[in-house]
Amino acid sequence: MKIGYKIKELRLKGGYSQKDLSIKSGLSERTIQRIEKDEVTPNPHTLKVLGEIFGENFHQFENGNHSVNNKKKMNKIFILWNWMINFKINILKIFIKK
Repeated sequence: MKIGYKIKELRLKGGYSQKDLSIKSGLSERTIQRIEKDEVTPNPHTLKVLGEIFGENFHQFENGNHSVNNKKKMNKIFILWNWMINFKINILKIFIKK
C-alpha cells in the first residue's frame, strides 16, 4: 500500500478534513494534498508527526523511502566515480603516447 493512500485512509477514518490535519500537524494543506496524491514522498520527520497523530508507525514506509534514496545516491556516486576513472585512464594514455 502506498503511503499517500494509507494517510488519506487514516485521515478519513479519523474524521479529519485536509484542513483539520493541516492544523493538527503543522503541515500546509497543499502538502497534505500532495502526499495523499503520491506527488511527494514525506520525509522521516513528517512521517513521525503523522504517525503520532494517527497512532500509527510509518517506519516501514520510512525505510522504503530511505532505501530508494540511497540507491539513487549510490548510482550518482558510481557514475561520478566511473567518469573519474575513465578520465584518469585517458590522461595516462596521452602521457604514455609521448
